Amino acid sequence: KYTVSNGNIDIPAIENEEEKSVWTVYKPLLLVAGFVALVASAATWKQDQANWMDWMQYFMAGFFIAFSFFKFLDLKGFAGSFQMYDPLAAKVPIYGKLYPFLELLLGLMFLIDYNYVVTNIATIVLLGISTIGVVESVLNKRKIQCACIGTIFDLPMSKVTIIENSIMIAMAIAMLWIR
Repeated sequence: KYTVSNGNIDIPAIENEEEKSVWTVYKPLLLVAGFVALVASAATWKQDQANWMDWMQYFMAGFFIAFSFFKFLDLKGFAGSFQMYDPLAAKVPIYGKLYPFLELLLGLMFLIDYNYVVTNIATIVLLGISTIGVVESVLNKRKIQCACIGTIFDLPMSKVTIIENSIMIAMAIAMLWIR
């Protein structure tokens, strides 16, 4: 918004990363997660009550399918960005190119209710490896791009990424334990 005072036009300063709100910085991630949660809720709402195990399963399916989609938009860019923090991708570069395929496969496994033990253990391993690198990057205060929804959005690596991965790991553990 521009204002005029004493004949001068006041142009607001451009926000830097520290001044941006959480909503502004993480809007793409929050929107995708919100849409996935909405779809999971709609898919599991039966006879006026929700089934939480089904909800988590559909949420995980939607999460992995949607997030892999964004990675496929720039597979090479994703792999390069992912190598910056994922310990396995840093040592085995082809893993970064395979990761979106693994996410898509996990999403489909959740969607079709494929062997819940295999699906949830694979989820814990896949996200566990990545989370190690995320935690290390955040603790070392490295200013790098989070590739969680690919490289088309410029999301910073932060505690939000740790929370995102931790929630997904916790849901996989819950589905193994409770089911």
